[in-house]
Amino acid sequence: MSGRILLGLAFVTAASLAAGPRGTVPKAAANRYPAHAEKDGVSVGAALLTSDEVRKTLVSEVNRCCVVVEVALYPLKDNPQPVSLDDFSVRVAGSEAAVKPSSPKVVAASIQKSAESQRDVTVSPSVGVGYESGPSGGHGTYRAVGVAVEVSEPGSHSGSSDRDRDTMQTELSEKGLPEGTASAPVAGYLYFSVTKKKNTPLQLECVLNGKSIALALP
Repeated sequence: MSGRILLGLAFVTAASLAAGPRGTVPKAAANRYPAHAEKDGVSVGAALLTSDEVRKTLVSEVNRCCVVVEVALYPLKDNPQPVSLDDFSVRVAGSEAAVKPSSPKVVAASIQKSAESQRDVTVSPSVGVGYESGPSGGHGTYRAVGVAVEVSEPGSHSGSSDRDRDTMQTELSEKGLPEGTASAPVAGYLYFSVTKKKNTPLQLECVLNGKSIALALP
């Protein structure tokens, strides 16, 4: 297991022991997020993380399978807000089907499967000396120049072991949007198994108190 995954293991273990809440720290207000809306006094903010932001924020290589959306909910005072992953979905512009968020367990298993099947191909210069016989029986040497190709075995990448999978699941759970009943602002990540094409917008759809809200994710 690579040092990067080992570092992640230490991080998520510390997070598990900490007294703070799961998820991420919500911003001061929903309008601090690129996408935001309000329905019946309950506010929601959302941000689609770029591939670079995902790499900087998560040790787990989530870019292999998912897009990551940070969601924050701001319930009314003295009126707790139910929070469930089933209330959220993402739709690719022009698509009829909406995709529900994947659980940390499913995402970790998907990353592991991708790492298990991945091979690295390394190409490097190769120089050698060859020997040849001439038509008259004489002998000579020549300089041979080419390339050497080295292919790593499947399953040798970080993230491919069962221990890696468990580590990734812990990290993704710790930073995921907490489910339950929120009496104060709450935030966290949702992981969607969709392919984000360049210049193709996504739409986050959520249900708050039985009413649907759609947010365009820039």
